[in-house]
Amino acid sequence: MVKSRLPEINPDELLKIPLLKVLSEQHSLTLNQSAHERSFRKKECIFTPEKQEDFILIVVKGKVRIYLGYPDGKEFTIAFLEPGDVYSSHSGTFAEAMEETIIWTIDIKAFRSFMLQDPVVLISMIKVLGESLANTLGIIENLVFRDVGKRLASFLLQAAKEKGQTSEHGTLVNLGLTVEEIALAVGTSRQTASTFLNRWQKAEILILSRKSIILRDIQSLQNCMEEN
Repeated sequence: MVKSRLPEINPDELLKIPLLKVLSEQHSLTLNQSAHERSFRKKECIFTPEKQEDFILIVVKGKVRIYLGYPDGKEFTIAFLEPGDVYSSHSGTFAEAMEETIIWTIDIKAFRSFMLQDPVVLISMIKVLGESLANTLGIIENLVFRDVGKRLASFLLQAAKEKGQTSEHGTLVNLGLTVEEIALAVGTSRQTASTFLNRWQKAEILILSRKSIILRDIQSLQNCMEEN
């Protein structure tokens, strides 16, 4: 990991990040003085539950996987963070760079002062945390109450809802994930995930591509998720 003090952060770049669009000019200047840039290689750890350093991170480039890890080696993915997403190291989770990644880190005390000084920032942060909690509860519900096929179908349908784009062949979903990474997201092995994806491709429910999927028959996938 490469860690460097940012000589200057362009406020215009910060304003492209949804959460930080609400910052006043003074807050932007304060943030400019508080933020650090960190670079990570693929598969490099960004933080663990044991790390003492508390900071808010903003993904500038790349992709970050947030997950829970257990002594028996099992891992459960909580979220994938992309450019513009915000998260806290003080969350009891692991964070791993999934590709060459750059993040900005802000001391949690400095960020707390932003929230206390500007209620709009506080409301925005609560919204981000609320969405993260809802996502976590959804993942827990999937792991406890649904089998692998239903979890995978649910994952693809949710991805289509959030990222889907209409194409001539169906709904294009640019996941940016390999089959192994999709397997991690739904708490199963690569082989099992691949078996379901190939089965659905043969049934013409979807088309597999490199790090993207075209959903040709969303209703059939919905039926897979809901069947007893």
